Amino acid sequence: MTVVHIGPSKLPILFPLGGATERRIRELAVRQAAAGSTVAIYSAENRTGSQDFQGAEIRRVKCRGRGVARSFEFMVKALRDAKHLKPDVIHFHSLAEGAALAARFASSKVLSYDFFQFRHGKQNLLFPLYRRALDKFSCLMPVSDYCRRESAAYWSLPADRLEVVYNGVNLQQFRPDAGAGLGRRSLAGVDGGEFVLLYVGRVCLQKGTDLLIEACRQLRAEGRNVRLVVAGPVGQFGIHGGNDLTARLQQVRGIYLGAVDESVLPSVYNMCDVFVMPTREYEMFGMAAIEAQACGKPVVCSNHGGLPEVISPKSGLLFAPGDAVSLSQNLRLIMDDVSLRQRLSQAAVRNAERFAWEHIVARLDHLYRKN
Repeated sequence: MTVVHIGPSKLPILFPLGGATERRIRELAVRQAAAGSTVAIYSAENRTGSQDFQGAEIRRVKCRGRGVARSFEFMVKALRDAKHLKPDVIHFHSLAEGAALAARFASSKVLSYDFFQFRHGKQNLLFPLYRRALDKFSCLMPVSDYCRRESAAYWSLPADRLEVVYNGVNLQQFRPDAGAGLGRRSLAGVDGGEFVLLYVGRVCLQKGTDLLIEACRQLRAEGRNVRLVVAGPVGQFGIHGGNDLTARLQQVRGIYLGAVDESVLPSVYNMCDVFVMPTREYEMFGMAAIEAQACGKPVVCSNHGGLPEVISPKSGLLFAPGDAVSLSQNLRLIMDDVSLRQRLSQAAVRNAERFAWEHIVARLDHLYRKN
């Protein structure tokens, strides 16, 4: 089978500080290639060229535009090149226009997505055109059941058009490693006796970073030896610098690592005692929560979106979205009960195994052949 992956044009596919979509494309492609498929990944960059990437091929497309114009330029150029590959499947990622632009291909056309309001959804005057464009795909693949329900209602999509395909985790990369965690603590300046709370992701109100800072303030006011560590960009991946939330983080003696290279991300997860994901809204999946569990970390997250699907009652605790008091209560419970923390940690590793990329690729192969 020949498979082509085409994703968003904002970041190069090998951008080391990138987000979940770029990681998903890479992980799927490598495993599909290992299973015997011919796999090409298209990457929007400022140059052309190609390279082998662990058995898959990265084909660079030179793009000059910005914003939406860049996205369309990328898709048109990628599809023009892909016709020579004669793909059996063109797998688009978060590009609702993809199948319509690829109408001349006899290939199956599928769409993975982790947010359902493509191009601002109903606020876009072209909403009816986008709704028709979605009908051009042979299969729509939301990343969680929550995302499936929301997108089906938002776009009035029939249930049989949507198949949930979760994001996954690389269990060879993300695993318990106490030594790496201690080394990262030392590099970050964390004292040996401090209880480390970790958040990895975009630093913004939507992700609830302010709630975590407030919960940390409450815990420290009680005299608890807590250190909050935050890793991720402000606003969007690819953006550097700080904002008012990173400034507030300093007020509770928190540590802001910024966006970290994927190569050091496992050690960042391993440095914490508890991983926290306090998203307020629009959390379609929660890849960081899976990666933290794979590293053996208990998870405290908001009872929102796809998060209840990616943690089990045995591997983490849920709190009311937007409620810093509820978040603090759960953190106190885990801090004060060592046996609970150990049970959650052990269950976290087992729960993460459900999301191994190998399982995700097997499901994807079934859906490719079905459609």
